[in-house]
Amino acid sequence: MYLRARTKEQFDERKKEIIKAMDTLYLKKELNNIYLKDISLMTHLSRTAIYFYYKSKEEILLDSLYNHFIKLDDGLEKLINKNLTKKEIIDSIADLFEENIIILKIMSSNLEEIERSTTLENLIILKTEFKRFEECFFKLVNEINNKLDIKMIYASFITMMYGFYPLAFPISIQKEAMEKTNTTIDITIKELITGSLNLLLK
Repeated sequence: MYLRARTKEQFDERKKEIIKAMDTLYLKKELNNIYLKDISLMTHLSRTAIYFYYKSKEEILLDSLYNHFIKLDDGLEKLINKNLTKKEIIDSIADLFEENIIILKIMSSNLEEIERSTTLENLIILKTEFKRFEECFFKLVNEINNKLDIKMIYASFITMMYGFYPLAFPISIQKEAMEKTNTTIDITIKELITGSLNLLLK
């Protein structure tokens, strides 16, 4: 039988459980093919109980994005002032994005949709974490070369981030069309990120 969370720890644990289920489903399916009943089957929570924590699947995905940005930013902060080479910094950034690949899928597929369906308060929380990403990125680029136009490099990299996931993980119909037209690009997320950063940081 489901019991409502009575402590903040229980509440947070249940939210983590919901997000973990969403992450698993989202890496296999498109958002419009994920239902709260799917999440319910992967957790010990009923659909009704999930509504106590989240109003929609978009809200769950927003929380997932926020949590993955925290992990990404924590990792980036650890790289700052470590006297790493350009290659080590770029490889580490690519590794962190691979570990938090959901960020790239959300940005390419559902970011506008989830931002449109949330509250200003939730969006400010997300954008505050995104600001930390920007600050870490600026510091790391500055360590590589402090004469570069960091703002333009950052803007260019963010623009590229929207395209990394669909290029590395095309959906089946895209794959089929590319195979028939001989336009397939066989590339990994790590190769895309390291290649893009190397081009931007020349």
